[in-house]
Amino acid sequence: MQHTPEDPSLLTAPWWVPDGGMHDLELELHRELSSGHLLYEAEVTAEARCEGCDDVLFRVANRPFRWAVVHLTWLGREERAPWPMTTPLADLAELLTEWADHGCNDTEASPPENASGG
Repeated sequence: MQHTPEDPSLLTAPWWVPDGGMHDLELELHRELSSGHLLYEAEVTAEARCEGCDDVLFRVANRPFRWAVVHLTWLGREERAPWPMTTPLADLAELLTEWADHGCNDTEASPPENASGG
């Protein structure tokens, strides 16, 4: 049985963990969330970023899922559902299996079919 990392720093490319921290990603997420979004008022920590499409992996503390992959809009304001596009994940094994090739190497990134917003 293969051990699945719960430490995002062990994720393989295209996922990476910037050295300088990712607090700006957390701030932008909170700016974009509307009251109907599944991450609204959630305790989140940005943990990794996809080099190919700029999706962000967030650790989630107070929801039934432990992780979420989010595609921020970077407009600096509250968005309407389904933005920012969010896919909840039970664990990092889901990221490695279902998101292993999520289209980020294509010209335009496209999330898995189960991606959902609020």
